[in-house]
Amino acid sequence: MAFVFYTIDNARLNIMIKEKLLSVLYKKKTKDFLVYGIGQVVNILTPLLITPYLLHICGFEKLGIIAMGQAFAYILIVVVDYSSYIVGVRETSINRGNHAILQHLFKTTYAAKFLLLFLVCLVTVLLTLFVPYFRENMTVFYLSVSIIVGQVINPTWFLQGLENFLWITIINIISKVINVIGVILFVTSDTDYIYANLWLGGSAMAANLMGFLWLVRKYNISFRNISKDAIADLLKKDFSFCVSQLFFSIRNYSSVMIIGFFAGNYVAGQFKVIEQIINLFRTYLQMFFKFSYSYICFEIDRNLTRGIQLWKKFNGLNTIFLISLLAAVFVCADFVLRFFKVENALLPEFITYLHVALFVPLLIGITLPMEQLLFSLNKNRYYIRITILSTCLNALGIALSMTFFGLREAFFVLIITELSLTCIYLLILKPYFAASNSTR
Repeated sequence: MAFVFYTIDNARLNIMIKEKLLSVLYKKKTKDFLVYGIGQVVNILTPLLITPYLLHICGFEKLGIIAMGQAFAYILIVVVDYSSYIVGVRETSINRGNHAILQHLFKTTYAAKFLLLFLVCLVTVLLTLFVPYFRENMTVFYLSVSIIVGQVINPTWFLQGLENFLWITIINIISKVINVIGVILFVTSDTDYIYANLWLGGSAMAANLMGFLWLVRKYNISFRNISKDAIADLLKKDFSFCVSQLFFSIRNYSSVMIIGFFAGNYVAGQFKVIEQIINLFRTYLQMFFKFSYSYICFEIDRNLTRGIQLWKKFNGLNTIFLISLLAAVFVCADFVLRFFKVENALLPEFITYLHVALFVPLLIGITLPMEQLLFSLNKNRYYIRITILSTCLNALGIALSMTFFGLREAFFVLIITELSLTCIYLLILKPYFAASNSTR
C-alpha cells in the first residue's frame, strides 16, 4: 500500500515539475516576444514616417529612384548574408551550449561575409560602368551600398540563434532613430533625395557595429587563425541555398525595378507607395518568422510531432491577427493613402490598387510559415528549385503586365505567384502533417 501511494505521489510530482517547466518556458517566450516586438514595432513604424515625408519633399519620380536604389541593395544583401539567417541561425540554435562551435561559426561566417562584400562592390562598379540606367543614377546606387555594408556587420542572425532578443531590439531602435532624424534634418529639398539611402545604411552600420562589438567581447571571439578551408567549405556547402535566397530576394524586391525599367520612375514611385504598405505586413511576418524560427528548429530537432504542434500554435494565432490587420486597412484604405500623402485626384485609382494588393501579404502569411517549416525540416533542396522557378515566372509576369496592361495587373501577378507557392508547399509538407497527426 505504501508503495502505491509513493508511486502516485511520485507521478504527481513529475506532473507538477513538468507543468512548472512549461510555465517557465512559456513565460520566457512571452517575455522574449514582447521585448523583440518593441524593436520590430519601431522597425515597422519607421517607414510610416519616412515614406510620406520623402513623397512630400521629393515627389513620385524621385521616390521611385530612391526605391530602385533600396531594391538594388536589398537584392544584393542576400549575397553577403549568404546562408547566415537560415542555416546560421539553425546551427547557432542547435549548438548554443558549445562555445567552441559558436566561435568557429561566428568568425567563419563574418570572414565569408566580408569576402562577399568585395564581390558585391565589384558588381556595383561594373553595373554603373556598363548599364545606362545605373550610370545615370550612379550616386544613388553607390550610396545605397551603405545599406549592404550595414547588413554585413549585422549580428542579429547570431543573436536570433541564441534567442537574445533584447540586443536585437536595442540595435533596431538605435538604427531607426538615427535614420529618421537624419532624413528629416538633411533631406529638405528634392535635390537631397540622393542622401535618403545613405542615412538608411549609415544608421544600420552604426547600430550593428555596436551589437557586433558587444558579441565579440561577451564571447571572447578572436579572429586570428581563420581557416581558409572553413570559409571555402561554407561557401561551397551553402552556395545553392544562397542562390535560392538571391532569387527569393529578386522576387520580393525586383518588382519596383522592373516597373521602373518598363514604365519609368514616376510609375515606380506610385508602386512604391502601395508596396510600402504591403511591406509593413511583410516586415511584421518576417519578424515573426525570425522570432519563432529558432524555437521551432530546436523543437523539431528533438521531436517532430511536438515541433509541428508548436509551429501550428505559433502561426495559427498569428494568421488570425494578420487577417484582422488586413481587414482594418481594407476598410480604411482612403485614410491610409491620405496619410501617405496621395493626392485627392489619385485616390480612387490608388484605393483599387491597395484593395487588390492586400491579398499579397495575406498569402505571404501562409507561404512564409510553410517555408519556415521546410527550413526546420532541412528540406532546402525543394525550396531552392521552387524559388528559382517562381522568381523567373514572377519577373516575366510583371514585365508582361507593365508592357501590355498596367499597375493593377502587376499586383495580380504577385497574388498568383504566392497562391501557386501555397499549393506546392502543401503538397510537399502533407506527409509531415499526416505523420505528426498519426503520432499524437
